Amino acid sequence: MILEPTREWAAIAGEFTSAGPIYGRFLVPMAAIGPVASTVGALVSGERSSLFTLGDTYPVSRMDALTSGVLEYGLNLLAVWVLALVIELLAPAFGGQQNRVQALKVSAYGSTPYWLGGALALFPKLAPIGTLLGFYSVWLFALGLPTVMKAPRDKTAAYMVLVSVGGIIIGLLMGALSQLFVGR
Repeated sequence: MILEPTREWAAIAGEFTSAGPIYGRFLVPMAAIGPVASTVGALVSGERSSLFTLGDTYPVSRMDALTSGVLEYGLNLLAVWVLALVIELLAPAFGGQQNRVQALKVSAYGSTPYWLGGALALFPKLAPIGTLLGFYSVWLFALGLPTVMKAPRDKTAAYMVLVSVGGIIIGLLMGALSQLFVGR
């Protein structure tokens, strides 16, 4: 997906599947990368990266590190589903097909750079770089939406912008929710 996204999206678009295998084979392990890395990083260093102040860290107890990791993992899985709903609901407005499984494919597989970037949370001061790497997902959404959701190419830019903004808002809301329970 990272190196040859056009070819991958074509294969994904034609793949017959349901939500269960997408979650079981892909999302369950991928969504764990960031929370596991940030939990281990916090347990080792005693600090976590702040979501809202790039590069800033704050002290965290072991229990808060574990609680935050579990909460982030669950929120990651929820965020993918919410983003899939956004993709599906916007599809008809941009000439695409309304299909929840196809939308979940775009949401899950398009977020691959975000999931992989989460590994940098192992080092709390580098965690913001991982978040920035996640912005490559915007490009993957732009490539995946016309192929997977059957949206006309001339409407892809607007569709991609709205999906990306939706994804960023969802991410910020999930981060803020996490901070509410375990934050500074």
